Amino acid sequence: MQSSDRVLAWRYARALFDSACEAREESRVHEDLSSAYGLILKCLPLLKHPRIDAADKKKKLDRALGKKVSVQTLRFLKLLIDKKRFELLPMIAANFGKQLAEKNNSAKAYVRASAPLSADADKKLKETLKNFAGKNIELEVKIDPEILGGVVVRLGDWVLDSSLRGKLRMLSKTLANAAAA
Repeated sequence: MQSSDRVLAWRYARALFDSACEAREESRVHEDLSSAYGLILKCLPLLKHPRIDAADKKKKLDRALGKKVSVQTLRFLKLLIDKKRFELLPMIAANFGKQLAEKNNSAKAYVRASAPLSADADKKLKETLKNFAGKNIELEVKIDPEILGGVVVRLGDWVLDSSLRGKLRMLSKTLANAAAA
């Protein structure tokens, strides 16, 4: 993946986002982009193949998606086929999601926990992160028994490791540094 592809994906996502905002369909388009990739997974090699005619790719796209996505999303996907940029779809969808989150003043926090969070712990963590980031927080929790206890939270570039495994690692480093001194 080249840096020019990242720039192009951002520009396509920005254009689609602006268009969706004008039509007040940004949430629908975001859902469409998220689900479209899964719906066209079977015909993805065909849609990316350079020797297959764009008209055939569009017909295949129509059959795969049909009425499952909005007209605007389908038009956009066909534009990607015309411009030979269909391989950028995952990055475009990710960038679109970031722009929507920014507009809605929200952020997604990725949480790894040793056990499922209780409703109270979930609420408290959301509130703490909201106060820290100044945004509404959506948690995506994954269970990871390897962290032994506690949680590891990633919010943007910021990581909080309050897991038992992380604390043991820090204690080990501290003891190693003390023994070396």
